[in-house]
Amino acid sequence: MRILVLIAIGLLLYVIVGNILRKKRPSAPKAITEEMVQCHHCGLHILEQEAISLDDNYYCSQEHLEADS
Repeated sequence: MRILVLIAIGLLLYVIVGNILRKKRPSAPKAITEEMVQCHHCGLHILEQEAISLDDNYYCSQEHLEADS
């Protein structure tokens, strides 16, 4: 009977210590998502902030913008 009580106490301590350590661990950083757009001329997918936009169309380069105009 004494062994069962010791096992129960050990299991209880294991769960408590595990919860405490889990709370102290820093969480993973949030991923920053960026919008991807497709070049209207060649179909290349690029980041929206790097694209050249004109009339709701996006282009990967100035040459493709001029070629499509």
